[in-house]
Amino acid sequence: MYKKIFVIAISFSAMLWSCDSDSQGEKKTEKDKKAVVDITIADSTVIKEGKKIAMGTFKILNSKLKSAIDKGGPISGIEVCSSEAMKLTDSIAKVYNIKLKRTSLKTRNQDNVPSKNEEIALNTWKVEVENGGKIKPQIIHSNNGEIQFIAPIKLKSQCITCHGSNDFVTAEIKAKLKIHYPEDKATGYKEGDLRGAWSIIFPKGYFDNL
Repeated sequence: MYKKIFVIAISFSAMLWSCDSDSQGEKKTEKDKKAVVDITIADSTVIKEGKKIAMGTFKILNSKLKSAIDKGGPISGIEVCSSEAMKLTDSIAKVYNIKLKRTSLKTRNQDNVPSKNEEIALNTWKVEVENGGKIKPQIIHSNNGEIQFIAPIKLKSQCITCHGSNDFVTAEIKAKLKIHYPEDKATGYKEGDLRGAWSIIFPKGYFDNL
């Protein structure tokens, strides 16, 4: 009799443990699902903030560039790009407390050479474009809490004069580019080509109060 009760007790305990394990599994699954959702939300927030900063920077630089070209032609535009572009990205980086740069597989300014992450993103987009695919920003979460936003830059029509093929880039412009950018590789593009990327690194805790 006692043996029978003991066996029943063990069986009942095993059932309870099994049910509890299933319950914990369900809780863990729900927790994992929430973590995935949180990451998705974080990425959408990163993309929104990254685009805001990148487009804001582009508008300021484009305004300065257009004003210079209207006054003195493409040569004046080169002067503004060479003297103002890096200063502008540095000043905006300080305002937002971020790391901000423009980069490319074909750089004009050697200070804009891509990092490993940026090079991977650019090469990935290059293959996707060649295969007729769509390209979109990439988000990289680092172990130290930093989040990197990398977004494609496509060549605008107004940039053809200095970044296009020999049909568009005159000898005078080539000579000026050689002075400011002796290691220039950023020519031969058509309108709409993948020119490069915006790269923004947000420090740990940047999005906590957004």
